[in-house]
Amino acid sequence: MERDAGEVLLALRRFIAAPIPGTAWRLRAFLPVSGLIRVRLEDDRSRTVLIELPHRPGTAPASLGSWWYVDALRDAARWAADSTEVDVLDLDTLTAAGVLPAEVEVTSDDALDYVVADLVGDPYWHDPAVTVAPGLYRLVGFDMRDRGVVRLYLALPERGTIGIDVGTTDSESEERRPVGWWASTKLIALLNPDAPESLEALRVPDADDPHCGVYDATAWA
Repeated sequence: MERDAGEVLLALRRFIAAPIPGTAWRLRAFLPVSGLIRVRLEDDRSRTVLIELPHRPGTAPASLGSWWYVDALRDAARWAADSTEVDVLDLDTLTAAGVLPAEVEVTSDDALDYVVADLVGDPYWHDPAVTVAPGLYRLVGFDMRDRGVVRLYLALPERGTIGIDVGTTDSESEERRPVGWWASTKLIALLNPDAPESLEALRVPDADDPHCGVYDATAWA
């Protein structure tokens, strides 16, 4: 997994809570792997589509600017919305169909978003760290799974990438957790280097994830 895909994740985060314009698709997974960025979209009828975008980290012009992905995902999502039988759009398909943009289009929404985000110090535009605890972890991806569980892909300084499952709903009451600071506080405590046994106790043997080891923190507090 690439560490510097974090800026792309920050750019595409806007499509988690609000649908991609012109569609009902919302972002439900993001994972950089093997020269690709794979995203999964889901609509309000629980239909899903997997989309592959190229990942060329580095400096322009060889690399793709992170805002290119906003435009590319908008175009791919609209194309997917018109293709009712498609559930996977790989990079070859999108390239052959000419769906991916050659140049970045800045919409009126983008322009307004930039002005407000820039002035309030949005981390996307101001030294993106993709973490609140640089010495402990860096968020590189996520995958929203069943029953209110999200798998967070974290790059750890000494161990590489791991996946930690946390619940967006309470495991006992099944009520949605309130928005706030609970996620980062929970992870900082769990990743405490002075108490590695806390994390190891949550390891999931034979987890069904081809990318890394998995830890179940859905009931951990």
